[in-house]
Amino acid sequence: MTADQQPILSRKSRIIKKVVTWLVVLLYEKVEVYEPPGETATGPELAVSNHFGGFADALLLIYAMDGVPRFIARDVIWKFPVVKQILNWVGAIPVHKRDDPGKRTGNDEMFASTYQALGEGDLVVIFPEGITVDDPSMATIKTGAARIALGAKADGVEGIELIPAGIHYDDKAALRSRVFVNIGHAFDLDRDIDAYVDEGAEVSADNRAAVRKLTDELEERLHRTAPNFTDWKEARTLSAAAEVAIQNSTDENVEVSYSDRERLAAMLARSPEAAKEEVMETMHVYQRDLDVFGIGDRAMYAYRDRRNGLLGNALFTLVVGLLLLPFAFMGLVTNIIPMILLWLVGKLKVDPAVFATIKPLAAVLFFGTAWGVHVWVALENTGLRGAALTMLLLPIYLFALIAWVERAARLWRAVHAWPGFRSRSRNLAEEIMLHRTAVVEAVADAV
Repeated sequence: MTADQQPILSRKSRIIKKVVTWLVVLLYEKVEVYEPPGETATGPELAVSNHFGGFADALLLIYAMDGVPRFIARDVIWKFPVVKQILNWVGAIPVHKRDDPGKRTGNDEMFASTYQALGEGDLVVIFPEGITVDDPSMATIKTGAARIALGAKADGVEGIELIPAGIHYDDKAALRSRVFVNIGHAFDLDRDIDAYVDEGAEVSADNRAAVRKLTDELEERLHRTAPNFTDWKEARTLSAAAEVAIQNSTDENVEVSYSDRERLAAMLARSPEAAKEEVMETMHVYQRDLDVFGIGDRAMYAYRDRRNGLLGNALFTLVVGLLLLPFAFMGLVTNIIPMILLWLVGKLKVDPAVFATIKPLAAVLFFGTAWGVHVWVALENTGLRGAALTMLLLPIYLFALIAWVERAARLWRAVHAWPGFRSRSRNLAEEIMLHRTAVVEAVADAV
């Protein structure tokens, strides 16, 4: 969407966007978003998304999408005080599941609220799997999204756009991991209605045949955008092979984008079984080579014929780290308590999907409280100007600390890899590059 096509957001929506952006930048190393070029919505939108990361999924969709979505969420979540206020603030719509505690048996209020939101041209998001999953594949989606779309049309809402959105996590349970939000092509319910509703049949949420056809269409489109691997072994191996293939066709000094990697890995997952097995087998062989040196493919590829290049890269990382050090030190001093508390939360023995929900909520509570104390102390001692300056510097110090830690980790990996590069023979290097070439060729054959 071009700048002149961006929706005009209300003041409240702009505040929500800014708060969520701060959280996302704090929690993730990089979030990449893909949107089909040239598409812009002119009316109501109903988006469906996979649900791998609990509350984090909602944050990422607010960050990635043009507007601030209104989420359909399970009503049991409203029982938690802080979460309740957040959900009400962003205009979430409660839905009751049959197996949830409570006396409610229907969702007439949810449907009515959703129809009204779509009628007002809002963006509504539903997670049609109905559950948060820890596997790298989607659960069978429920019929709720199709029933909402058809019911809203029957209620007089015209021009509904249906949008699939896939969220890919490098490691949803880790701090500072990478995320890719893959927004698929929208399709117009009015234009395609004959594909779902038989001639002469009623357009209604109660038309089971139409609901089934539209649900199947949504599921098929969602599978194109969301991760859908057999298991974690397949997911990691195909993603690694995709990175090798893409790195082979790019500048060796350019890091492969996570979005490109995941899109190619998804294509490999859908390839014929024999071709997929060939990719996995060649990648296993090459991965053993990388494990021997304790480095990744990018370093192996970039410095295969230039051992001194590794040292030069390490020196550059060291210089940048030294420049960041004073700011990083202040970041450590001002944020040590919330960082320790967030680290302790990370030690909880919970499922990754649960931690993906706890992580952003804990970050809001811990850092918000700590920064509030710093600003209050500055206000008491130096007045309004000092408080404003403190509010400005606190995020700068924190992100300087994050950048310094990440560069220190890169430097450690480079130092660790250096002895292996010094000692390897040319014959061994040629053999390893042959194994790498086999991966590239297997990926090309598969796609």
